[in-house]
Amino acid sequence: MFSPRTDVTLLLSRSSLCAVSHFSALRTLQVHRGASAGFLLHGLAALFSIVCLLFPGHSVDSSGLWISNIIGLPLLVFSFFWLNGDHFTANLTLVCALLLATTYQQLSPDTRLVATHLMNAGASLSILVISVFTMSRYGLLGSLALGLWGVLCFMDAGRVTPFSTEVAADCVLGTAFLAFQMALRTSHELT
Repeated sequence: MFSPRTDVTLLLSRSSLCAVSHFSALRTLQVHRGASAGFLLHGLAALFSIVCLLFPGHSVDSSGLWISNIIGLPLLVFSFFWLNGDHFTANLTLVCALLLATTYQQLSPDTRLVATHLMNAGASLSILVISVFTMSRYGLLGSLALGLWGVLCFMDAGRVTPFSTEVAADCVLGTAFLAFQMALRTSHELT
């Protein structure tokens, strides 16, 4: 069941990311269903990654993981815009993400990688701007953590931290998700 080559720290970090994503999905279910769906998509992607770690002979279709990343973050951005009354931008963000997700077969692997990083940067900046105008400290923390996650995906974190790049990225993304769900819950309670 457990391959001796499986990195236990990576398995633990993915498990914690999966737990944080599902916890955030449950906590934001009554706040906004779009955010809850975004967290759930990321939790399912982490769960499929855990399955791939535990059963190395089985592979998970990468299109599902890519689509969950491309749609998951825009669903969070959609929720931030929607809860702050900007319905046009919220809908535009979601429509663009859905159109991008349908082009998986036509894009090269390099283009998919660039699209993922651009989606991350756009989501981070959008939530940062909303958080600055609404003075949401949790939103600021989450958007900065999401931006750091994007940077960690580009660099070799093994030189900076005692952990691998994937472990550090999972920890930072989990922190971002916890901050986002707190920001959404705080925003909902104020209205």
